[in-house]
Amino acid sequence: MKRNFAVLLLLTLACNRPTEPTHQTPVSAKPKTRATTDTPVPAKKATKPTPKKAPSNTAVPTYDEELAALTRSIENLEQRAKDYPKQWLHIQRLAGKYSTRARLTGDYDDYEKAEEALKRAFKAAPKGSGPFVARAQLNYTLHRLARIEADLDAADKKIVKNNTEQATLAGMRANLAFQRGQYDAALAGYTKAVKLDRSPTNLSQLALFHWKTGNFDEAEKLYTEAQSLYKGNNPEPRAWLHLQLGLMDLDRGRYEDALAHYQTAGQLMPGYWLIDEHIAEIKTLTGHVDEAKKLYEAIVARTGNPEFIDALAGIHHEAGNQAKADELIAKARAIYEKQLKQFPEAAAGHALEHFLEFGEDAKRTVALAEANHKTRPNAQAKILLAQAYLAAKRPQDALKVIEQALASRWRSADLHDTAADVYTAVGDTTKATKQRSLARAINPQQPA
Repeated sequence: MKRNFAVLLLLTLACNRPTEPTHQTPVSAKPKTRATTDTPVPAKKATKPTPKKAPSNTAVPTYDEELAALTRSIENLEQRAKDYPKQWLHIQRLAGKYSTRARLTGDYDDYEKAEEALKRAFKAAPKGSGPFVARAQLNYTLHRLARIEADLDAADKKIVKNNTEQATLAGMRANLAFQRGQYDAALAGYTKAVKLDRSPTNLSQLALFHWKTGNFDEAEKLYTEAQSLYKGNNPEPRAWLHLQLGLMDLDRGRYEDALAHYQTAGQLMPGYWLIDEHIAEIKTLTGHVDEAKKLYEAIVARTGNPEFIDALAGIHHEAGNQAKADELIAKARAIYEKQLKQFPEAAAGHALEHFLEFGEDAKRTVALAEANHKTRPNAQAKILLAQAYLAAKRPQDALKVIEQALASRWRSADLHDTAADVYTAVGDTTKATKQRSLARAINPQQPA
C-alpha cells in the first residue's frame, strides 16, 4: 500500500471555520496524492515561492504563545460561565474555544469539553433558541453528519437573515453535501456563499472544492484572494492558507514549491507541530530521512498523535528495523482504538489509514472502510473502501465502488492510481494502463 501524509483537516479558515480533526495518512517514501484535473496534462514546473520573512519590528507570536493565550481565554470563560450560568452566549464562546484548542493540539478530550459546554448553553438558553450553528459545526467536525441538518434548519428559522449569516448557512450546507459526495449541490452552495459574502472563509471553501475536483488554477486564485482579504491578528489563518497551497503543490509532485509554502507558514506561526509535520513529510519524500525522523520524533513527543507514530513506523520499516516499527504500530493502534470508542465517526477515517497500511485483519479493515463510507460517502471514502476491498481480495466489490468515484467530479492521482490497481486485479490491463497514465500526468512523482 502506497500512502501519503497530507492533511485533510480544513474546509474553511481557522478564524471561523468548522474545526475538523486532522485527517491524515501515515507517510512512506511512496505517497498517494489527492487532486487532479479533468483532462490531465503533464505537470509543469511552478515558480518556486520565496518564504516570506516577518518584518523585523513585528513580534511574531509562536504556537506556544497562541496556545497559552487560548488556554487563558478558556479559563476566563469557564469562570464567567460559573458566575453567570444563564448567559448562554458566553458558554457558546467557551465551546468554540475548546474546539479551537482541540484543533491546535489534536486532543480529542477538548472536543468532549466543547460538546459538554454546548449542552450547558442549550440548557441555559430560552426555549427554542440556543447555539444551533455552533453545535452543527462541532458535529461536522466530528463527522456526525446525520445530526447537522436539523440544527441548520433551526438556525435558518431563528437567526437574522443578513448576508453574512445566510452565507454561513449556505457554506455549511455545501460542506455537508461535499462530504456526502453531492458535488453539484456543494458547488452551488459554495458559490452562493461567496456571492453573499466574499470572505476569506467562503473563498477558501470554494477553493477546496476546485482543488479536489481538479481545477488547481482556480483554487490557487481563490486561496490567494483569501490571503489578501484576511485582516485579523490571528496568525493561524495565514499559516493555514500557505499549508493549503503547499498541499496542492504536493498533490502535483512539486516538492520544493510545497516546502517553500510550509516554510512560510512556519515563519507566520513558529513552533506549530502541524507545519513541522508537513516539512518532515517533504524531507521523507525527498530522501532526507534522518532529518524527517528527528522531526517526527519531536512531534510525537509533543503530541502523542498516532498518525505521526505511524509515520515513524513507516520510516523504521523502510530502514529494515522491523522490531521498532512493530512497537510503534502497536502503540499507535492502541490510541486509535481509544479514539474509535470516544468519537467513532471522527476516528474511523484516521484509523482506517492505519489498518490499510499495517493491519493484518482484512475483515476489520473492510468494516472500518464501510463505516467510514456510510458516514460520509464521498469519493475519498470510496477510494479507501476500494483499497480495503482489494486488501480483502474482493476485486469485484472494489471495482463497483471505484467506478462510482470515477463517475463523480472528484479528480486525484490517488483516485486514478487506485483505479489502476482495481482494474489490474480484475484483469483489465487496458484500463489499468490508462488509469496509471492519468495518475502520472497529475503527479509525475506518483510511484509506478
